[in-house]
Amino acid sequence: MLSLEKFSIEQLEGLEDSVPEIAGFPSRFMAGKHGYETWIARLYQDVDNIIKNRIYPSASYRQNDPEDRYNVDIAGFLSQIGYQASHDKWINGHPDIYVESSRGFKWIAESKLHSDYGTLLSGFKQLCERYSSGFVGQNHGAILIITKNISIKSLMDTWKERLSNDEDYKKKKVIVDNCQMDELCFISKHEHTVTGESFTVRHLPISILCKPTDKSALARKK
Repeated sequence: MLSLEKFSIEQLEGLEDSVPEIAGFPSRFMAGKHGYETWIARLYQDVDNIIKNRIYPSASYRQNDPEDRYNVDIAGFLSQIGYQASHDKWINGHPDIYVESSRGFKWIAESKLHSDYGTLLSGFKQLCERYSSGFVGQNHGAILIITKNISIKSLMDTWKERLSNDEDYKKKKVIVDNCQMDELCFISKHEHTVTGESFTVRHLPISILCKPTDKSALARKK
């Protein structure tokens, strides 16, 4: 029988794929020691898992949920697995999701229930111009796009084009690129207003599409 008590955290990190009971704790714990970029990558892995394994499977119950329901849930799930995550913490306003670490690392996410692209741009400006500092160890953020759209790809392609052609951010040399973690997401980078350094934003769709067409589902609607 494998005795985990005899292993260091570094050794347990190498066992994560074969020992699901440790639930990603070692790599999550070690990420901060490896630097901000590693911490961000591990955080996004956990955020993606929450969206795909917690939020989407409950989409049928979320059709009328307000935006803050998602923020509270995601921040709560992150807290449960060890992150210092909060909703509505004061940072020149109330960012939707705020995550920090004992090493001074910070990440901020702004979420929007998708209705139009002007609303997404407003959320992007809130994140970039009000809540974020752009300092070293604080120069990553995210836009979470909650949508009932039938085609996420179409939504994200249109949003990518709108952001790329926004006059304000063209002046800040905005560029957009594919996301290596998930092809439905994309990455934008631009010169942060405060620091003049590159600020990176990951744009993540959260699908809550739920339009079943099977007989039992249609019968329940009657």
